[in-house]
Amino acid sequence: MNVSSGSLEALLIAALVIGALAAMVLTILVYQFRFERMRLLHERELKEATRRSVDQSRSTLKGQMAEQMAPFLAGFEYLPADARFLGDPVDYVVFQGRTELGETEDTEDDLEIVLLEIKHGQSRLTRVQRAIARAVENGKVRFEINRVGDDGTVSRSTWRRKAAVSGSTSLLF
Repeated sequence: MNVSSGSLEALLIAALVIGALAAMVLTILVYQFRFERMRLLHERELKEATRRSVDQSRSTLKGQMAEQMAPFLAGFEYLPADARFLGDPVDYVVFQGRTELGETEDTEDDLEIVLLEIKHGQSRLTRVQRAIARAVENGKVRFEINRVGDDGTVSRSTWRRKAAVSGSTSLLF
């Protein structure tokens, strides 16, 4: 069989074109497969992120409800009437013993002030809440009085007990 050089060139060009087309088709198929796999992975991750977001939202709502309802739930150790809701940076200031505080000064020393944080599940204290706990632990707490004068200015003073000569105590303010 005698093949001319022109027909050999034509066969080589045809083989080259067919090979190039096959390579292009194969490349397109591979990229379509990868694209479809990435699309499915993205859909799966999007569904998972949505589920996590909904779960987190539910957890947050449960926590907020627990914060508000805590004084009325079993195991709350204080009288609800003694608890004042703040919400931030701590949930409650509890004035334990305030309800029983009578008109006599005998029971004033029985009052205890508690900064109370309500957590739901595995929630942790925030950085600010930990700083507040440390400040209380280190005695960095005071009772301060601010008075507004007739001229509209505010003056500040810290309440202190003043010892009387007879041994009883009287209030400075």
